[in-house]
Amino acid sequence: MKKILRFLIIFFIPVAFFVLWLAGFFNEKVPPGEELKNIKVVTGVETMKIQTVRLPELYQADGMITSDENAKVATKIMAEIERIEVDEGDFVKKGQILAILDDSDIVQRIKQAEAGLEEIAKARQEALAGKRAAEQAYRFAKRTYERFKNLYLQNSISKQQLEEIETKMIGAKSQLDAIIAKLKQLDAKEKQVRAQLKLAKVMLSYTIVRSPFDGYVLKKLKDVGDMATPGYPIFVIGNTDFVYYAQLDESLLPYVKLGQEVTVHIVNLGKTVKGKIIELNPNIDPKNRSFSIKVKIPQLKGLSSGMYGVLNLTIKGREKIIIPKSAVIEWNQLKAVYKVGTDNIIRLTYVKLGEDYGNEVEVIAGLEEGDVIIIRNVEKACDGCKLGG
Repeated sequence: MKKILRFLIIFFIPVAFFVLWLAGFFNEKVPPGEELKNIKVVTGVETMKIQTVRLPELYQADGMITSDENAKVATKIMAEIERIEVDEGDFVKKGQILAILDDSDIVQRIKQAEAGLEEIAKARQEALAGKRAAEQAYRFAKRTYERFKNLYLQNSISKQQLEEIETKMIGAKSQLDAIIAKLKQLDAKEKQVRAQLKLAKVMLSYTIVRSPFDGYVLKKLKDVGDMATPGYPIFVIGNTDFVYYAQLDESLLPYVKLGQEVTVHIVNLGKTVKGKIIELNPNIDPKNRSFSIKVKIPQLKGLSSGMYGVLNLTIKGREKIIIPKSAVIEWNQLKAVYKVGTDNIIRLTYVKLGEDYGNEVEVIAGLEEGDVIIIRNVEKACDGCKLGG
């Protein structure tokens, strides 16, 4: 029991005394409203009521210069590439030779077709000569048959004699018909060979690969000795009308329109040009969550496909709180402002700053729309002071 009393005296009573002292139990009480009379009143400062604003934002995107129209140049026949006449980056005119393919097989087909036509021509001459002789023989046999037929009707010759003459006439007619049939076969054969010759000459033209329009050789996809195959390009040609191609984040889709004016900085040339969006693909690429645009840009000396550029796109940004930099003070390595409450009491308020706008700065956290802050002569303000009239 004595130990408990000793514990209460030594430990509990001093602790209770200390708590009462912290609570001001032993201090003289100040009547309500008395302390406000001693608050410092601040005058000569300028205040501002916070309002959110929507400022334009500059968005930049990497991209490259490319031709407005690209063509994948391929051949229509399968043949070995014998010669390539251009290199990547070369300017070519419409119809200019890009490559030459091996034409030996096609040339051989042409020679065979031409030889076949010569043989047909000789056979036709022989057939025509035979036809003339057969026509004469048939006419003579027919006249003879008619004469003998009249004689037979007059009972001047026997039926057997008439039949012998008729047989000769039929034989002459069959010989003539055979020659006419042969001529028809020669005509059909000639038509077939001429079609083959025409096809071979067309195929021969395919062995020379030409540029479809004026432009630049963007890519060379095959080399000498490679096999050219229909449907597989040998070159990629781009015309001289250049565009800027870029992929933009999907969040920008609502802010981008066809015909919208933008600027593009051509890094290789060190120049910035104005352009308009001429193509917008709204389909989002699931791999990088982006969509693509093409910007028509003016012609520049030295401009070529493949050059790197940076797109500058001004868009309407999000709602922001923008305040003068004169309102911001540093307090223990932190940024703060003096906020005035509805009771006119000035309170030091820490803020988090964002984008710099020259004489103004964005406040990301610490202030809300409707708050009142001191923006001029902030050195006169103090935490806990009262704003005077």
